Amino acid sequence: MSISACGSQNSSENSGAPATAAPSASGQASTAPTAKAPVKISYLTFRVGTHASAKLEEEQIKQFNAKYGDEVEVVVEEIPSDSAYEDKLKILAASGDVPDVVMGKNGINEILIKGNLATPFNDYLDKDPEWKAAVGEAALAANTRDGKVWSISDQKQNIGYFYNKEMFEQAGIKPAQTWDEFMSNNEKLKAAGFVPLALMTGENAWTTNLILAAIVGTNGDNGNSFMNTLHPSNFNTPEMIQALNLMKTILEKYTTKDALGAGYANAANTFCQNKAAMIANGPWMIGDFSDPAKSSEGFDKKVGVAAFPNNSLISTYEVGYMIGAKTPETRDAAEKFIRFKTGLEGQTIALEYGNVMPVSNEIQPSDALKQKYPIFVEAIAVAQKTQVHYGSFDSIVYPNITDAWKNLYPKLVFGRSTAEEITKDLTDLAAKSK
Repeated sequence: MSISACGSQNSSENSGAPATAAPSASGQASTAPTAKAPVKISYLTFRVGTHASAKLEEEQIKQFNAKYGDEVEVVVEEIPSDSAYEDKLKILAASGDVPDVVMGKNGINEILIKGNLATPFNDYLDKDPEWKAAVGEAALAANTRDGKVWSISDQKQNIGYFYNKEMFEQAGIKPAQTWDEFMSNNEKLKAAGFVPLALMTGENAWTTNLILAAIVGTNGDNGNSFMNTLHPSNFNTPEMIQALNLMKTILEKYTTKDALGAGYANAANTFCQNKAAMIANGPWMIGDFSDPAKSSEGFDKKVGVAAFPNNSLISTYEVGYMIGAKTPETRDAAEKFIRFKTGLEGQTIALEYGNVMPVSNEIQPSDALKQKYPIFVEAIAVAQKTQVHYGSFDSIVYPNITDAWKNLYPKLVFGRSTAEEITKDLTDLAAKSK
């Protein structure tokens, strides 16, 4: 569906015909300037329908229109899923025809940078120090390459896992402090008749790879350094091999039968419908727990949040938004839209409507949000207590590696490839992206 978010236009503007001065009462053409039509910009979004961030997206666009609709018309194309969005952006990038505003997730940013399809934000940020301060140096540094800021982050990702408190109580366990205890918890949950983990290896293997990242990121200094390195080139390390072997066991014994090849929606549904005890994911999922379309009544009261073993957490900045526009006029309009979404106003909307962690410390959850989603407050408290931090695989690897997981995990689980062979495949893929 294509949604046009804009102010009103007259018929000549809609037809593309030039506006002419209206005659005055004396018959002479009026010299009053005609209203300038808003600049149209294209924007594709996967945050639609039942997506966890659909409400925040809708509200951001609504409030942007109210404030800037007479200057910028955002033509929105809705894409049904994250993976469909990524596939379409790759096709558009191959033809050199990307939207004016692009979400650079899962390697899309690297594709646009390599293809010379994006405009850096440095000049825009220098002209607006308040916006620059609202985003913050750490978030800007995360999306800087060779001194150029290619994208603006709209959120900070603090990711551990959610768990079903009733299942944990019945199994006689608490959130694990070590990976040995984590595996013991899985076994006790299974013995109590529960599926321990809601996992999926299709798409970008999101929930599975969050746990894989945590295993690697807590495996000594070398593992932590690896998970904090942008574009690692050598995956053939003891930490990666150990982690993959552990994930092989987890996928074989402690998840649903359909996890291999399943998408994110499958894993989310498994957890929200009381069919698994844990799911690794970020706080944006919290709204799902009280949504009657996704969870049973009262499910949100059953959910707790925990850090990964070794008092650790995935802590990284979302890639955010890029300028793909080709003309000075549309670039400026795209920048205005992105500035709104990533500035204090947009971050506040994202927090209140999508349980998204803002990048600015100035923004705090409202009392209403705290009352509605107490688990969000709990998630903040858990994050503040953690001492070990690392990135997700999606945030550090090349795009072709993100695409490869869905094929590599089945090979690992079905014994067609060893962990050592998987790490060699990943290393080869990284070499092709240099």
